[in-house]
Amino acid sequence: MNRLPLLAIAIFAAACGGASSGGGPSKEPAAPPASAGPASAAEPAPKAQDPEPAADTGTIPEKCADGQADGICAPPRNFVQTLCGTYPKPELALVMFSKKSPFTRVYMNRNMEGWYTSGTQSTSAKLIFDEELVVLTHLKVNKNGMVIGNGATPYDVLRLDGICSSVESEAITHKRPPSPKYALVPWQHLEKNVKDALLADAGIAGAETLRRKECKGTTSLGVVSPKCAGADDRLSKAIVDYVKNGGEVPTPKASH
Repeated sequence: MNRLPLLAIAIFAAACGGASSGGGPSKEPAAPPASAGPASAAEPAPKAQDPEPAADTGTIPEKCADGQADGICAPPRNFVQTLCGTYPKPELALVMFSKKSPFTRVYMNRNMEGWYTSGTQSTSAKLIFDEELVVLTHLKVNKNGMVIGNGATPYDVLRLDGICSSVESEAITHKRPPSPKYALVPWQHLEKNVKDALLADAGIAGAETLRRKECKGTTSLGVVSPKCAGADDRLSKAIVDYVKNGGEVPTPKASH
């Protein structure tokens, strides 16, 4: 009669001993994970840099941008992107070529056809020997990068007609020729406020009067008589003389 209680006690003791052995699951709470620190994945990812805002072409820069090769003064990148982003802007080019403009001038040492490879402007340019150009970009050489050719970076340049072009350094000289040449100023494409300001100069006004006489009846297809072409050249030269001698050119209006 007393065996049943003894048996129950034995079973109970065995059960308690099994529960306390190392083979069973631990009852203690798991240790908290180590702190991830400042680089924890829970932190929001850093924001991407906002794109550089477009420049206001109503204000022409007057200071040199950083990052250019030694001896080069060029405008800020966002201004260049606006200047060369779409169609040519000859009004801006006239201001950039002015006597007081600080930007570096270079000259072609050969004839060549150029394209602008640093942006979206796709107008080709027939650059000519001794042509004066304004430097838009000529970056420092990346000494840790791959060397191509002689290792010099190309030039992005501006012609007097507002066309941007990319030119290899071998085609550029910094030595000013006795009589620099210039791209033809596209008179018909200048804004009215710029034309009005230029016509206040007697030399330009006289050359423009002659041009209207010689080019009367010229077709829109661009076919011009030799006399009309000569009058275009004389008007362009009068504008160059005015600009290079310190004549003021207004900046374009909001349409640019």
